[in-house]
Amino acid sequence: MGERALLPALSKRRPQTLPYGTRARVAMAQGDVEGGLALTGVDRRAGTAIYALRIANQSASPLRAHMTCARSRGLPVLAYPLDVHVAPFSIAETLLPVRLAEVGPYDRAIVKVSSADIAFTLEAPAPPRANARNRWLKVLAASIVAVLGAAFGAAVATPRIDLLAAPARAFAGAPLDIPYAFGGFGSMQYTLQTKDGRQLAAGLLTGRQGTLHFVLPRNAGSQLVLAATLASPLGTAQASRRVLIAQAPPAAKPLALAPRIESFTVTSPSIVAGDPLVVHYTTNAKSGQVWLIDETGRLWASAPIFADGVTTLKVPQGAAGQKMRVVLHARNGAADAVSSLGITVQPGAVVASSAAATSPNAPLALVLSASSVAPGDDVIVTLKGNHGDSRVSLTDSAGNTVEQGDVPAGQDAVTLSAPSVKSETTYYVVASVSSGVSEQSLVQKLIVTPR
Repeated sequence: MGERALLPALSKRRPQTLPYGTRARVAMAQGDVEGGLALTGVDRRAGTAIYALRIANQSASPLRAHMTCARSRGLPVLAYPLDVHVAPFSIAETLLPVRLAEVGPYDRAIVKVSSADIAFTLEAPAPPRANARNRWLKVLAASIVAVLGAAFGAAVATPRIDLLAAPARAFAGAPLDIPYAFGGFGSMQYTLQTKDGRQLAAGLLTGRQGTLHFVLPRNAGSQLVLAATLASPLGTAQASRRVLIAQAPPAAKPLALAPRIESFTVTSPSIVAGDPLVVHYTTNAKSGQVWLIDETGRLWASAPIFADGVTTLKVPQGAAGQKMRVVLHARNGAADAVSSLGITVQPGAVVASSAAATSPNAPLALVLSASSVAPGDDVIVTLKGNHGDSRVSLTDSAGNTVEQGDVPAGQDAVTLSAPSVKSETTYYVVASVSSGVSEQSLVQKLIVTPR
């Protein structure tokens, strides 16, 4: 089922010593499959016939090739114990040795190529049987070679392997390049096998020097054996090299990209105490935070950054009237980038109170939403009665100001945050109320107790 022709990749030998084989080409919807089989030579001393097989698989299906030998009458006999597997969209070229003593007389070698979608066969003839005439021809050839050897020198004609530079160690899954060189008459045959005898590659070399290229599979085991044989009427030269296989070192982890902040803006139309503060940013950072910090460095609010580039902070009531900075802290690995924007927090909406129902001459009163709180709790400080601009401060027992806020005329309340403490601590809320050229102070006690 295919025209009889020489195997293209292995047809450099002399026409009188290379019998014909077959080629076949099968067209499939997803790609063609082409194969060829030919007898390349016979080693009478070793009792082995060498066949060359080439399969070009341009399809998406993996192929399997199985070799048998058969007579015109009789059942096929297994010729080569290992199957040849051809991956999708790849080319496989290999030598298949047939031991004549084990197979017995046969007329043709048959390779069946199959997959889930196709099946076809390739054939090549058996080697010619030796007879008395062939023996006399061999004697005559040996005599001629002896004369040539005497004329040109045995050192030139005798086969020899000058170079087979395999490394002592290689990595699984990595390329392996082995320079070679040989002299004398003949062609060099090579095989690459695993320690347990599984053949990975084979070929026949006619060039006197060059480089063998292999890609080691990851399941090649712990050792490979490269064997080379150079045979001619003047003798045989052999060489072998062992290559230990090591696992490839783990790939180095890629370095983290330096964080970049390409844009950072506050998108809230106005920044008002008690309202949300929305910021937009563009960064390549994988993590980070947005902080709200006053001029003394105190942190008032924080929230993480997100992949969509939008973060929302809640501005505390106690930040009213203060100048602050919105800080974007971006991080990739151990690298950081920071960008900041200055803002001014406006007072929030007027808190309703009973002052409107109070007489204009009613005395001022300072009222706390709670007299005992936990760290981080909000405390609403309310001024009842008519008042001018006022400053509300939270001080400790030594008179140090911990936090403060403003209550402009027309507003009645401000929100303070309870400080962090390790034990129960007493603080004082002091309201300094201005009235014309005079000033009045109101004080309330605040106890902060850890949870």
